[in-house]
Amino acid sequence: MTYSNFYKKDIRTPSTYFENKEASGEAMEKLKSKLDDLLSTLYALKEKGRGTPAAKKIVDDEIDKAEIQRYKKVSKENALKVVEAFINGTPVDAADAICEALDYKAFCRAEPYMVCAGEEIEEQVFGN
Repeated sequence: MTYSNFYKKDIRTPSTYFENKEASGEAMEKLKSKLDDLLSTLYALKEKGRGTPAAKKIVDDEIDKAEIQRYKKVSKENALKVVEAFINGTPVDAADAICEALDYKAFCRAEPYMVCAGEEIEEQVFGN
């Protein structure tokens, strides 16, 4: 194997591990649409209510997996926005990007508790 052939196949070459901005943006949008479609389909399947307890459990597990994937995707997008703001933006842009990323994370982590509190309030006010 010659040096030039080895270099072309070497995984450490920049073409292997650097991302193209346009390609990554398109891939993220495609992934977002696929995840949204998957979640809407899973929620529709859950609303049907028919099926065995095992089928319901499978649907619930798949919804959890899809929501985790969406959370990771949006978190990565927010992180990229923060880095981009630090590199090319002003300090105000960087602060705004950080606030947006932290707001999203805080919302995602607080949402389950807010849902539980809402259900408790609804039960206390309206009963069964």
